[in-house]
Amino acid sequence: MRTIKHIIPFFVILFFFNGCTKDDVEGPSITDLYGTFSITDAFLLVNKTPDFSSGDIVKFNCGFNKTIDWKITITGLQSNSIKEISGFSNLIDSNIVTWTGNTSQLPFFEIENCVVELTFLNESDTLRDTLNIIGSNTYQDGILVADFENGLPLDALVSWTPNIGFRTFDISNDDPLLGNSYFKMGGKVNWDWPIGKLDLKLDLSSVTVPAEEFYINIGILSDSIDIHTGQFVNIIISESTLPFNDDLTPNQAGHQLADIFDATDEVYKIKIPVDWHGWRILSFPYSDFEELSPGASGVIFNKNPNNISGIRIACQACPSAGANVNCPENLDKIVRTDIDHIIFTENSALLGN
Repeated sequence: MRTIKHIIPFFVILFFFNGCTKDDVEGPSITDLYGTFSITDAFLLVNKTPDFSSGDIVKFNCGFNKTIDWKITITGLQSNSIKEISGFSNLIDSNIVTWTGNTSQLPFFEIENCVVELTFLNESDTLRDTLNIIGSNTYQDGILVADFENGLPLDALVSWTPNIGFRTFDISNDDPLLGNSYFKMGGKVNWDWPIGKLDLKLDLSSVTVPAEEFYINIGILSDSIDIHTGQFVNIIISESTLPFNDDLTPNQAGHQLADIFDATDEVYKIKIPVDWHGWRILSFPYSDFEELSPGASGVIFNKNPNNISGIRIACQACPSAGANVNCPENLDKIVRTDIDHIIFTENSALLGN
């Protein structure tokens, strides 16, 4: 009996320690918290002479002894463009961490040499390498609406306010965002809001993603000198089933307007204040657009990307004179809201990856 009494406490103690043992450790490891940081696998670039215009990618690989915040920064030595890729891990996996030649902010990368730096949060280590872009990204991965390289798209309609004092609604090649050409859109109308508009016919019947995953991307250029403080761009998207241009009657300025943007149709809008200098790329999911005429009789607003039949880019500005004066400080200033590279993308914005 004495032997049994000793055995029972032994099993109780054994059960206690086993019961308190877990296979999975909760929280960060001791190394992650207090260990000295070190590189376990060298920083490696796969494809150091990418031709992004042909679909090349650059892959990155590196390993560390602890989980850490890291950032890869790629800088174009000619364009000064920057691309940043960041993560939190103990491995930069070349099967996951890649670059397609896009930028995090304008300007775009060119055919140029680049410096690549890998840095770590709260660590002094900086790993460096270089690469040479032999073909730049053309940003054609999407549904291109207009890049103006060969003039205006087929069936495009351009119109401007009657008796406009000065206008710039023309193809130009002095300062394109991409390629060689862009569309200048602006002018001077002191007494009214509208300046002019560009109407483009679309067929997006092959699109399958919902409005939340369907993006309109557009480059907009504003003047860098004496900017008009009340200028903006309206983007109007129509899902009307009417013919694009069935009514051939010109407007007062002598130009035709598309017939699918009336307030009595299924039409959506977004307003963009243009208050910066130089080029910017703006991206909006279709779900951000508002109904042009909420509550329009007989109109069912369903916002389905594959029903989009046209897009209107309209330039407007706050009146600076006349009966509608709201912005007297802008008297005789030239409105400039030039555009380039209008493209729809699915699942992410143009610069989102």
